[in-house]
Amino acid sequence: MPQERDHFRKGSPVDPVLVDILAEFLASCDVVRGRTDLVQSIEKVTAHLGIDYFVMALLPLPHERLDSYFIWQRWPKGWFERYLELDYFHADPVANMVRQTGRPVIWSKALELRTLPARARRIMAEAGEFGLVDGLTIPLHSTSGARGIFSFAGTRDTLTSQETRLLQVVAESADLRLSELETAWKPDSVAHITRAESECLTWCAAGKTDREIAKLTGRSPRTVRDHIVNLERKLSVANRPQLIAEAFRRGLQR
Repeated sequence: MPQERDHFRKGSPVDPVLVDILAEFLASCDVVRGRTDLVQSIEKVTAHLGIDYFVMALLPLPHERLDSYFIWQRWPKGWFERYLELDYFHADPVANMVRQTGRPVIWSKALELRTLPARARRIMAEAGEFGLVDGLTIPLHSTSGARGIFSFAGTRDTLTSQETRLLQVVAESADLRLSELETAWKPDSVAHITRAESECLTWCAAGKTDREIAKLTGRSPRTVRDHIVNLERKLSVANRPQLIAEAFRRGLQR
Protein backbone atom coordinates (compact mmCIF):
# COMPACT_ATOMS: atom_id res chain seq x y z
CA MET A 1 0.00 0.00 0.00
CA PRO A 2 2.60 2.59 -1.06
CA GLN A 3 0.03 5.34 -1.64
CA GLU A 4 -0.92 5.31 2.05
CA ARG A 5 2.73 5.71 3.05
CA ASP A 6 3.16 8.59 0.59
CA HIS A 7 0.06 10.30 1.99
CA PHE A 8 1.52 10.03 5.49
CA ARG A 9 4.81 11.60 4.38
CA LYS A 10 3.26 14.76 2.96
CA GLY A 11 4.16 17.95 4.82
CA SER A 12 6.95 18.37 7.36
CA PRO A 13 9.69 15.73 7.84
CA VAL A 14 8.28 12.64 9.51
CA ASP A 15 9.62 10.93 12.61
CA PRO A 16 11.39 7.80 11.26
CA VAL A 17 9.98 5.78 14.16
CA LEU A 18 6.45 6.57 12.96
CA VAL A 19 7.40 5.65 9.40
CA ASP A 20 8.62 2.27 10.65
CA ILE A 21 5.40 1.73 12.65
CA LEU A 22 3.32 2.49 9.59
CA ALA A 23 5.44 0.35 7.29
CA GLU A 24 5.12 -2.61 9.65
CA PHE A 25 1.35 -2.15 9.88
CA LEU A 26 0.86 -1.88 6.11
CA ALA A 27 3.01 -4.96 5.54
CA SER A 28 0.94 -6.90 8.06
CA CYS A 29 -2.29 -5.75 6.35
CA ASP A 30 -1.16 -7.46 3.17
CA VAL A 31 -0.86 -10.86 4.84
CA VAL A 32 -3.57 -10.96 7.54
CA ARG A 33 -6.15 -13.70 6.99
CA GLY A 34 -9.04 -12.44 9.07
CA ARG A 35 -10.48 -9.93 11.48
CA THR A 36 -8.58 -11.26 14.51
CA ASP A 37 -5.22 -10.87 12.76
CA LEU A 38 -6.14 -7.37 11.65
CA VAL A 39 -7.10 -6.31 15.19
CA GLN A 40 -3.77 -7.64 16.46
CA SER A 41 -1.94 -5.53 13.87
CA ILE A 42 -3.83 -2.44 15.04
CA GLU A 43 -3.02 -3.27 18.66
CA LYS A 44 0.69 -3.21 17.81
CA VAL A 45 0.32 0.34 16.47
CA THR A 46 -1.63 1.55 19.50
CA ALA A 47 0.88 -0.08 21.87
CA HIS A 48 3.74 1.78 20.16
CA LEU A 49 1.88 5.08 20.55
CA GLY A 50 0.72 4.53 24.12
CA ILE A 51 -2.95 4.46 23.12
CA ASP A 52 -5.12 2.29 25.33
CA TYR A 53 -8.34 1.74 23.40
CA PHE A 54 -9.92 1.68 19.94
CA VAL A 55 -13.28 0.89 18.36
CA MET A 56 -14.77 0.58 14.86
CA ALA A 57 -18.47 0.72 14.05
CA LEU A 58 -20.96 1.37 11.29
CA LEU A 59 -23.21 4.42 11.68
CA PRO A 60 -26.76 3.53 12.74
CA LEU A 61 -29.73 5.52 11.48
CA PRO A 62 -31.24 8.12 13.87
CA HIS A 63 -33.89 5.71 15.18
CA GLU A 64 -31.48 2.77 15.63
CA ARG A 65 -29.30 1.72 18.54
CA LEU A 66 -25.58 1.17 18.06
CA ASP A 67 -25.49 -2.33 19.56
CA SER A 68 -25.52 -4.36 16.35
CA TYR A 69 -23.25 -2.06 14.35
CA PHE A 70 -19.89 -2.66 16.06
CA ILE A 71 -17.20 -4.20 13.87
CA TRP A 72 -14.80 -4.54 16.78
CA GLN A 73 -14.27 -2.78 20.09
CA ARG A 74 -11.42 -2.52 22.55
CA TRP A 75 -13.18 -0.14 24.96
CA PRO A 76 -13.11 -0.40 28.78
CA LYS A 77 -15.68 -3.06 29.61
CA GLY A 78 -17.65 -0.94 32.06
CA TRP A 79 -17.78 1.99 29.66
CA PHE A 80 -18.80 -0.13 26.68
CA GLU A 81 -21.68 -1.65 28.65
CA ARG A 82 -22.78 1.73 30.03
CA TYR A 83 -22.56 3.43 26.61
CA LEU A 84 -24.88 0.83 25.09
CA GLU A 85 -27.23 0.51 28.05
CA LEU A 86 -27.91 4.27 28.14
CA ASP A 87 -27.93 4.58 24.33
CA TYR A 88 -25.32 7.35 24.40
CA PHE A 89 -24.36 7.26 20.73
CA HIS A 90 -26.90 9.73 19.35
CA ALA A 91 -26.04 12.27 22.08
CA ASP A 92 -22.27 11.71 21.79
CA PRO A 93 -20.86 15.13 20.77
CA VAL A 94 -17.79 13.62 19.06
CA ALA A 95 -19.82 11.17 16.98
CA ASN A 96 -22.24 13.95 16.01
CA MET A 97 -19.42 16.27 14.97
CA VAL A 98 -17.79 13.61 12.81
CA ARG A 99 -21.12 12.85 11.14
CA GLN A 100 -21.74 16.55 10.48
CA THR A 101 -18.28 17.46 9.18
CA GLY A 102 -17.10 14.17 7.67
CA ARG A 103 -13.64 14.96 9.05
CA PRO A 104 -11.42 13.50 11.80
CA VAL A 105 -11.97 15.00 15.25
CA ILE A 106 -9.52 15.28 18.14
CA TRP A 107 -11.85 15.32 21.10
CA SER A 108 -10.19 17.94 23.29
CA LYS A 109 -9.51 20.41 20.48
CA ALA A 110 -12.95 20.10 18.94
CA LEU A 111 -14.96 20.38 22.15
CA GLU A 112 -12.98 22.82 24.30
CA LEU A 113 -14.76 25.96 23.05
CA ARG A 114 -18.19 24.42 22.56
CA THR A 115 -21.17 24.82 24.84
CA LEU A 116 -22.46 21.26 25.08
CA PRO A 117 -25.90 20.07 26.19
CA ALA A 118 -25.98 18.57 29.67
CA ARG A 119 -26.19 14.98 28.42
CA ALA A 120 -23.25 15.46 26.05
CA ARG A 121 -21.16 16.95 28.89
CA ARG A 122 -22.04 13.99 31.08
CA ILE A 123 -21.03 11.52 28.36
CA MET A 124 -17.59 13.09 27.97
CA ALA A 125 -17.06 13.36 31.73
CA GLU A 126 -17.99 9.71 32.26
CA ALA A 127 -15.74 8.64 29.38
CA GLY A 128 -12.83 10.35 31.16
CA GLU A 129 -13.64 8.47 34.36
CA PHE A 130 -13.23 5.19 32.45
CA GLY A 131 -9.83 6.21 31.04
CA LEU A 132 -10.99 7.81 27.79
CA VAL A 133 -9.48 11.18 28.59
CA ASP A 134 -8.82 12.24 25.00
CA GLY A 135 -9.07 10.63 21.60
CA LEU A 136 -9.26 10.81 17.85
CA THR A 137 -12.36 9.80 15.87
CA ILE A 138 -12.04 9.22 12.12
CA PRO A 139 -14.93 8.92 9.64
CA LEU A 140 -14.94 5.96 7.26
CA HIS A 141 -16.37 6.91 3.88
CA SER A 142 -18.15 5.24 1.00
CA THR A 143 -19.20 6.82 -2.27
CA SER A 144 -22.43 7.97 -0.62
CA GLY A 145 -20.76 9.60 2.41
CA ALA A 146 -19.66 8.66 5.92
CA ARG A 147 -20.85 5.16 6.84
CA GLY A 148 -18.70 4.35 9.89
CA ILE A 149 -16.26 5.65 12.47
CA PHE A 150 -12.94 4.51 13.91
CA SER A 151 -11.92 5.91 17.31
CA PHE A 152 -8.65 5.75 19.22
CA ALA A 153 -8.59 6.94 22.85
CA GLY A 154 -6.80 6.73 26.18
CA THR A 155 -5.12 8.71 28.93
CA ARG A 156 -2.12 10.13 27.09
CA ASP A 157 -1.73 13.77 26.07
CA THR A 158 -3.07 15.09 22.78
CA LEU A 159 -1.67 13.35 19.72
CA THR A 160 0.81 15.13 17.48
CA SER A 161 -0.21 16.02 13.93
CA GLN A 162 2.04 13.26 12.59
CA GLU A 163 0.52 10.67 14.92
CA THR A 164 -2.93 11.83 13.89
CA ARG A 165 -2.10 11.33 10.21
CA LEU A 166 -0.61 7.92 10.96
CA LEU A 167 -3.76 6.79 12.77
CA GLN A 168 -5.93 8.08 9.96
CA VAL A 169 -3.96 5.95 7.50
CA VAL A 170 -4.21 2.97 9.86
CA ALA A 171 -8.01 3.36 10.16
CA GLU A 172 -8.55 3.76 6.43
CA SER A 173 -6.20 0.91 5.57
CA ALA A 174 -7.84 -1.40 8.11
CA ASP A 175 -11.23 -0.53 6.67
CA LEU A 176 -10.04 -1.26 3.14
CA ARG A 177 -8.40 -4.54 4.14
CA LEU A 178 -11.47 -5.66 6.06
CA SER A 179 -13.62 -5.00 3.00
CA GLU A 180 -11.30 -7.26 1.02
CA LEU A 181 -11.48 -9.99 3.66
CA GLU A 182 -15.19 -9.86 4.38
CA THR A 183 -17.51 -9.24 1.47
CA ALA A 184 -20.45 -8.55 3.76
CA TRP A 185 -18.66 -5.44 5.11
CA LYS A 186 -18.26 -3.84 1.68
CA PRO A 187 -20.58 -0.84 1.64
CA ASP A 188 -20.59 -0.62 -2.14
CA SER A 189 -20.80 -4.31 -2.95
CA VAL A 190 -23.63 -4.82 -5.44
CA ALA A 191 -26.10 -7.56 -4.61
CA HIS A 192 -28.12 -8.92 -7.51
CA ILE A 193 -31.66 -7.74 -6.81
CA THR A 194 -34.53 -8.61 -9.11
CA ARG A 195 -37.04 -6.06 -10.34
CA ALA A 196 -39.76 -7.58 -8.14
CA GLU A 197 -37.48 -7.48 -5.07
CA SER A 198 -36.55 -3.87 -5.81
CA GLU A 199 -40.22 -2.90 -6.00
CA CYS A 200 -40.94 -4.62 -2.69
CA LEU A 201 -37.89 -2.96 -1.14
CA THR A 202 -39.11 0.49 -2.17
CA TRP A 203 -42.49 -0.04 -0.54
CA CYS A 204 -40.84 -1.62 2.50
CA ALA A 205 -38.67 1.50 2.91
CA ALA A 206 -41.86 3.55 2.70
CA GLY A 207 -43.16 1.74 5.78
CA LYS A 208 -45.70 -0.54 4.13
CA THR A 209 -46.60 -3.96 5.57
CA ASP A 210 -46.42 -7.18 3.56
CA ARG A 211 -50.21 -7.11 3.10
CA GLU A 212 -50.14 -3.47 1.94
CA ILE A 213 -47.27 -4.17 -0.48
CA ALA A 214 -49.17 -7.17 -1.84
CA LYS A 215 -52.21 -4.99 -2.56
CA LEU A 216 -50.08 -2.27 -4.19
CA THR A 217 -48.11 -4.66 -6.40
CA GLY A 218 -50.76 -7.26 -7.22
CA ARG A 219 -48.85 -10.08 -5.50
CA SER A 220 -49.82 -12.38 -2.65
CA PRO A 221 -48.61 -11.53 0.88
CA ARG A 222 -46.69 -14.84 0.85
CA THR A 223 -44.82 -13.83 -2.34
CA VAL A 224 -44.00 -10.41 -0.89
CA ARG A 225 -42.69 -12.05 2.28
CA ASP A 226 -40.49 -14.37 0.20
CA HIS A 227 -39.02 -11.35 -1.62
CA ILE A 228 -38.28 -9.61 1.70
CA VAL A 229 -36.61 -12.74 3.11
CA ASN A 230 -34.47 -13.01 -0.04
CA LEU A 231 -33.46 -9.35 0.29
CA GLU A 232 -32.48 -9.86 3.94
CA ARG A 233 -30.30 -12.81 2.91
CA LYS A 234 -28.67 -10.94 0.00
CA LEU A 235 -27.85 -7.90 2.16
CA SER A 236 -26.77 -10.03 5.16
CA VAL A 237 -29.22 -8.50 7.64
CA ALA A 238 -31.45 -10.04 10.28
CA ASN A 239 -34.67 -8.04 10.14
CA ARG A 240 -36.66 -5.38 8.29
CA PRO A 241 -35.21 -2.28 10.04
CA GLN A 242 -31.68 -3.49 9.25
CA LEU A 243 -32.74 -4.24 5.67
CA ILE A 244 -33.95 -0.68 5.16
CA ALA A 245 -30.82 0.79 6.77
CA GLU A 246 -28.49 -1.36 4.67
CA ALA A 247 -30.41 -0.57 1.48
CA PHE A 248 -29.89 3.15 2.07
CA ARG A 249 -26.21 2.63 2.92
CA ARG A 250 -25.62 0.75 -0.33
CA GLY A 251 -27.49 3.30 -2.39
CA LEU A 252 -30.29 0.87 -3.24
CA GLN A 253 -32.78 3.37 -1.82
CA ARG A 254 -32.62 7.18 -1.73
